[in-house]
Amino acid sequence: MNNLEIAKGAIMKGRQWYNVAIHALGDKQWDDVIYLYEMAIEQALKGILILFGIEFPKKHDISSVYQNLKTKNIPEEFKNKMDEHAKILKYLVVKRGISANGYREGIKKNEFEKDAKKYRKSVLNTIEDCENLLKLL
Repeated sequence: MNNLEIAKGAIMKGRQWYNVAIHALGDKQWDDVIYLYEMAIEQALKGILILFGIEFPKKHDISSVYQNLKTKNIPEEFKNKMDEHAKILKYLVVKRGISANGYREGIKKNEFEKDAKKYRKSVLNTIEDCENLLKLL
């Protein structure tokens, strides 16, 4: 399997995580939505790293490695969105841990409602950006 095929698989997995998040959004499972958004964007961005043959650490926040892609020959339109992609990922990585384990500290799932609604479009846009870059290349 080559990098292109693996990248496609990662980005598709990101889309799947997002689709599950939208289902959870409809069920008002706000904490799950945040967890799933983070997984969606993480997989999509890892797909782009794979596409360019860039190794990344086995952790959720790969934003700094992702931003190193700016040195590669990438279309400007995509390059201009990379800071925003990384910013969203960094934020959701923090929120993901809290959403997954908030019950330990008494954090209620409703405390994630605002972010669940706010990041719906941003996460989708990021996944679509990754899908579009894959098509271009």
